[in-house]
Amino acid sequence: MLNIGKEKVDFACESCGQTIEIRLEQAANEETIKCKYCGVNIHLKDNGSVQKSIRDINKSFNELEKSFKKLGNIKF
Repeated sequence: MLNIGKEKVDFACESCGQTIEIRLEQAANEETIKCKYCGVNIHLKDNGSVQKSIRDINKSFNELEKSFKKLGNIKF
């Protein structure tokens, strides 16, 4: 099963502007990450949209997987 929360996205450090990778679940969990370039701590914020999107996308993937399994059981 695919978990979209494990996918990485690019994020620009607010301090130095360098691009760092974060996992979507880190944003949803509002984790504090450290910039690997300048060392500043960045507290990620989510207004609920990342968490909801992860949940909705994962649900859709699960439903799609179930549909494919049902198609495998069809006899012609």
